[in-house]
Amino acid sequence: MSEKSDIEIAIICQWDNQAIELLYDKYYRALVSYGCQFVEMTIAEDIVQDLFSVLWERRPFFNSISKFSAYLYNTVHNSALNHLRHQTVHNNYRQSIVDNLQEFMLVDDTLDIFNKEEIYRQLFAAIDELPPRQKEVFLLCMEGKKNREIAEQLDISAETVKVQKRRAIARLRDKLSPMLIEIILVLIRKSFDA
Repeated sequence: MSEKSDIEIAIICQWDNQAIELLYDKYYRALVSYGCQFVEMTIAEDIVQDLFSVLWERRPFFNSISKFSAYLYNTVHNSALNHLRHQTVHNNYRQSIVDNLQEFMLVDDTLDIFNKEEIYRQLFAAIDELPPRQKEVFLLCMEGKKNREIAEQLDISAETVKVQKRRAIARLRDKLSPMLIEIILVLIRKSFDA
């Protein structure tokens, strides 16, 4: 381990305000710049802010890191790639929901009285307001995945999936009109039949 890394790790283990400022001043701009190679600036800034929060929480374990700066850059790189993967999955879910809604609306003439764009807007706005884990579980459910599959994919228990799904639907019921809730429930049932 290099002398500089030893000093940096010692600073983190002590972690006073001056140490935070030193590490932040030394790495923040470079890490954000590195993150911008993968994601937009605001996301890169969030990733680096989160990284410094994690440094605080895990400071007792840093004596085992051989190259501190490599750890920081690897963490930013991995977090940026995870964000991109998450965004791709989220966009695929949105498209799947739009496709299902369009198919449903073509079949059911009673929905012609509603403005379809408004339905989409309300639905996506309500889904976007769900807490992150509930949103993830709900979107996977809308994709037609079973609780067991969702649990495996998210590395949580099937019971947690059920609870998160129930909570998501309850929140959506509070935010959406009864007609939109019916559309969602039909889509969920339809995804299980496929």
